[in-house]
Amino acid sequence: MLKKRRHAKTTPEKRGTSPAPRLTCRVARAALCCCLLCAQTALAQGGPPLRTDDTATPGKGHWEINIAATFERERDERESELPLIDINYGVGERVQLKFEMPWLMVRERGARARRGPGKAAVGVKWRFFENERHGFAVSTYPQLEFNVFRASARRGLVEDTKELLLPFELTKKLGPVEVNGGIGYRLIRPRRDEWLYGLAVGRRVTKRLELLGEIYGTSRRGLEEDESSFNLGGRLRVRRHVTLLFSAGRSFRKASSGEPTLYVYAGTQFTF
Repeated sequence: MLKKRRHAKTTPEKRGTSPAPRLTCRVARAALCCCLLCAQTALAQGGPPLRTDDTATPGKGHWEINIAATFERERDERESELPLIDINYGVGERVQLKFEMPWLMVRERGARARRGPGKAAVGVKWRFFENERHGFAVSTYPQLEFNVFRASARRGLVEDTKELLLPFELTKKLGPVEVNGGIGYRLIRPRRDEWLYGLAVGRRVTKRLELLGEIYGTSRRGLEEDESSFNLGGRLRVRRHVTLLFSAGRSFRKASSGEPTLYVYAGTQFTF
């Protein structure tokens, strides 16, 4: 799954009860929404431009490179990634290596924009179970996120933390329908850990165009509230090895909550 946020927060954390009950409610709501969508879907796939990942890998000796721009708007802040470089390589039919790093611009209300490199992320996806007969697969995708340039943390572009994401993804085919879901736990040092979860569905409307939708959320330990959002987008294949990626979404809550009121992803995927 993609990261929820890359730069330093300016508001203090609030203490509260365990997020486990709230997380269960969010997952149940997401599952219900996706089941309703699946009645009319024809094909779905996670990964860019969605935040929910899938179990697929590029294949042995194959590359998948995503070059994108993202924009996130909150009540008092704007954040852009231009570009966001995401490089993936298949070392086997079931194993994928990943490197990702953005160039950030953060603008707070009444302040000048700050620019610089964001955190780098490296990861390994392993699809450790696959049953083609029943159309079911499970993978894990550990990812380590860290600061390459300490100056970015000093300037408030990113948090001065090391983060380890431990997620699981699953894919289930139901006739022409494919549903992708994931849940993960992010270890954050020296801050509080958090849970992540998501469900994605989609529909191929032509041979070249696939429309997508997802519900994605996070829940940080010790905080009173979690965050959840929806995202709609698609993939348009313009050439054999070139696909345009696009999506847009927002939080379920109002702008006064401080959660993102707009999230946009636009990019190009190259495979070879």
